[in-house]
Amino acid sequence: MVKHMVLDNFVKKSGTDDLLSLDPNDLLSHHLMIVGATGNGKSTSLLSLVESLQQLQQTSIIFDATGEYSQIPHAMTYTLGEDANLDFAELAAYDVAHILGINSDHLMPKIAMAIESLRIQKNVIKQNGTYIKVNKKLTAFNQEQQKLSVFGSDYDATLLMSQVIQEFAVPYGDAKANYELLGQEINHAAIRSQWHELLSGQSRVGNPTLNRVFNMHHNQDDHQATQIDLFYILKLFSERRSQQRTLVIDVSQLKTGSAVSRLVLSLLLKKLLAIRTASISRFPITIFLDEAHRYMPDNQAQLNDTGLFKILREGRKYGIYSVVSTQSPLDIPAQLSGQFGSVLVHQLNNPDELQQIVTLNNMANYGHLAVGQAILKMDRHPDSILVDVVNPTTTHDTASPEFK
Repeated sequence: MVKHMVLDNFVKKSGTDDLLSLDPNDLLSHHLMIVGATGNGKSTSLLSLVESLQQLQQTSIIFDATGEYSQIPHAMTYTLGEDANLDFAELAAYDVAHILGINSDHLMPKIAMAIESLRIQKNVIKQNGTYIKVNKKLTAFNQEQQKLSVFGSDYDATLLMSQVIQEFAVPYGDAKANYELLGQEINHAAIRSQWHELLSGQSRVGNPTLNRVFNMHHNQDDHQATQIDLFYILKLFSERRSQQRTLVIDVSQLKTGSAVSRLVLSLLLKKLLAIRTASISRFPITIFLDEAHRYMPDNQAQLNDTGLFKILREGRKYGIYSVVSTQSPLDIPAQLSGQFGSVLVHQLNNPDELQQIVTLNNMANYGHLAVGQAILKMDRHPDSILVDVVNPTTTHDTASPEFK
């Protein structure tokens, strides 16, 4: 970050009008966690920090799981499933399988094989439909595989489950078997054993929302509403400075907290890290993730493979700094919470929550902080500060409905 740059419109010394000048390197470069009970100022703090960074012409990316941040002024906003999508053709087979609800160890390899087959069908053979493997000569298949390396990687993902059926092609089980072919018949018994997951996958392939979110048909002649590839936007935004340096990615079309929603958010974070890893650009990017529990996998054993884990562990090397908010620090596993050098704590009422934040001291009663009041502890600073967050100009109505 630029030397002597200060954030001077984010927080005030509590009970005064004295704005505090904060070094963003101390506040952000070891990641910032914002915690507090609902309605006590987390969202206000996040928005105030976004505006402070805007005033300094710094680059920020907000991953918006609820659609509550789409109205931020001076920002570029893309809504996944409306004016933006994710290109299915760029996803690894492992991620494709999980988006389709397929977790079987038997079907995972079939998904990878089906993707390759559909790529051959579209880019080498240049025909619609599935790639038929019954009675396909091995030599012809190997030649088509080799040609695929110089052709495109797109494919019609809506045919995936039909193509998976073709991947069950096997030789006859008797003396008539011809091992010069990929297969002579479909192994229907094996398909029956996987039928439940295959049906689940087919249901998701036909889901209209997923078809909007992912470019499943990959049809450049489709004249529906124009969508732009979010991976492409991330690449442009993270590799070059622009006048508008706040990007909002709205993923609220996906069911909040669903497995697909968590996977999509993880994919976006992984892609951002991969882009910066391969780029020579090193200007700081601050990413904002509200309500951290929305990003946590159901299975904690999968945590190490999530985009959030990788960003927190590796992002600082490439100039990616994270601001994560949550109602409770207990929402964040211990292996993640240790990655945050700075914390901003609004009202917390559970002593176990405070023990989770090892950098705090006992200078205040965290259960009696006023709305908008917080304790700030920054990296490399031994003391905590009692602060009031400056109200942002952006409206953000997250109050609970009242009986009237």
